[in-house]
Amino acid sequence: MTLKLMRELGIKSRMQKRYRKPKTVVTVDQKPNLIRHLHDLSGFWQTDITYIQLTNHKWVYLATVLDPEKIKVLGYKIGDTMTAELPTSALQMALDKHRKPLIIHSDMGSQYTSAEFNIKCQNYGLKHSYSLKGHPYDNDRMEAFHSILKREEVYLKAYQTLTEVQAAIGWYINFYNRNRISNVA
Repeated sequence: MTLKLMRELGIKSRMQKRYRKPKTVVTVDQKPNLIRHLHDLSGFWQTDITYIQLTNHKWVYLATVLDPEKIKVLGYKIGDTMTAELPTSALQMALDKHRKPLIIHSDMGSQYTSAEFNIKCQNYGLKHSYSLKGHPYDNDRMEAFHSILKREEVYLKAYQTLTEVQAAIGWYINFYNRNRISNVA
């Protein structure tokens, strides 16, 4: 019934088949998770990297810093290489524009366990918290943002260049922060 009605109204689902991202391996011992039992979202930011595929099957990467209390993207960086500079630049953008938190929370990817990222945290007096291995829900709001971004923007378009991705993601983050109604409380 629903499918028939959707066809009559010309409505199509926005879900698209996901692509497979390259596999990563964590070789670092577990680092402390400082937010696991926190109920107050005001003292920390979350950060993560997501993959976006171009039409030529090459990848570009988006590092994002999110305030989980305000559900706002504070900083981001898009690049064609996934080095420690990517999340470090996103964190710097957030620190330049917003009042610093006590804690920055990430997964244990090599970019976040790198000396470059951790020196940036130390220079700003930030404690670094890490998701437990195999527990992406420790970084739930960050993961949710990337999922929403992909459903509402990335999966609907075919990007040919890094510049196209940068323009589209910049527009979407502005829309997300200023106009999108969030149902996450």
